[in-house]
Amino acid sequence: QIDMAGGVASANCNINPAFCDFNKVYMKYCDGNSFSGALDSTVHIEETDQDLYFRGHYILEAVLTDLIANEGMDQVSELSLTGCSAGGLSTFLHSDYVHDFISSKVSQDFKYGATPISGFFLMDRQNVHDEFVMSAQMKTIFELSNATIGVHQGCIENTDSENHYKCNTAPEALKYIEQPIFVLDSSMDSWQSGCIMTNKAIDYDNTATRDMPNGLCSAAEGFEDCGGNVENCDDEQIYSVVEYQGSFVRLLTNTAGYKKENSGAFIYPCFTHCAGQDDNSFAGFTVDGVTMSAAVNNWWQGNGIDGAVTKSYLSQIYNLDSSNPNPTC
Repeated sequence: QIDMAGGVASANCNINPAFCDFNKVYMKYCDGNSFSGALDSTVHIEETDQDLYFRGHYILEAVLTDLIANEGMDQVSELSLTGCSAGGLSTFLHSDYVHDFISSKVSQDFKYGATPISGFFLMDRQNVHDEFVMSAQMKTIFELSNATIGVHQGCIENTDSENHYKCNTAPEALKYIEQPIFVLDSSMDSWQSGCIMTNKAIDYDNTATRDMPNGLCSAAEGFEDCGGNVENCDDEQIYSVVEYQGSFVRLLTNTAGYKKENSGAFIYPCFTHCAGQDDNSFAGFTVDGVTMSAAVNNWWQGNGIDGAVTKSYLSQIYNLDSSNPNPTC
């Protein structure tokens, strides 16, 4: 047993009663696209004479194969998949794949669920100036890494080829996820505020990224201070913040995967990122009188029980004076 992180991965049972005594495996995707790349060739960078590899899908398969063959996962009885930020996105993209791969290799049934942290990125949404900066970036990495077989295949099968890149995003993946999932996220995530809401399209003058859309976080004109700290937003800018939060909550709660049995969410308005891996936030952030830790434990204990109802926890969004309505943030 190892203790790599806090929150949902903590070994402290007072903080993390659901998973404190679990064995833990930390996987690195190493492909720039959350275990989704499946490019058999390489991308060569002339200036540095380096080859880039985008083979995260194969890395994931190889790690799972080794865990089953050599590390005791063939005896699995309970399994929780989690990750934060790019790892949170990865949890959305691959929750079904991980379950199905392991199920095909072991003889027993096992309890399973996913808790993606700070990974429900609104990547197909425009910035404050109605520019689709992040969307263009996601299309680039999807195509560059040849991720068609590395994302959720239910999404690929039900999406026209021109829009396959959208399957590289959490909102699209969540439409097709079949396994239980409990989303931990902020409706005003500090990374999304800078790198999606106030992202600015920019051209870098080097061959490695030439002709590839790119962005600069918290650089949208007039929003340089606001994007990095919501409390710095003026009376007009705060409307963009509230509108973004509203879009986040609407998109999440109207997605099919959110509504299915044994799934739900804990959504807080705190301006932070990866709070689900921080002990203080995990045990301290409260919605409807319930901490994030207790909400996860309630979900996990009811997971797999026929007829069990998973409660979702949704906090209020920012006030128009830039104040946070949740005092536990």
